[in-house]
Amino acid sequence: MEKIHRGDGFAIIEEDGKYQISWAQGPYNEPVFYSISKRNMDKALKSDQDAHEVMIYAETGQWPSGVEE
Repeated sequence: MEKIHRGDGFAIIEEDGKYQISWAQGPYNEPVFYSISKRNMDKALKSDQDAHEVMIYAETGQWPSGVEE
């Protein structure tokens, strides 16, 4: 069963033990989807700053400067 966790400007879709983070991006605000770990889902739901860091990591594969997994 699919479960959706809503955050400020993003959503995390949880289904069958897999997680995706999604947000609107680009000039037409098209939704993008990235697979993430449960650990990163938990981090993203802690605060807006943590969510931003997880979104950068999901998109680029690198944590923002000064942030470790």
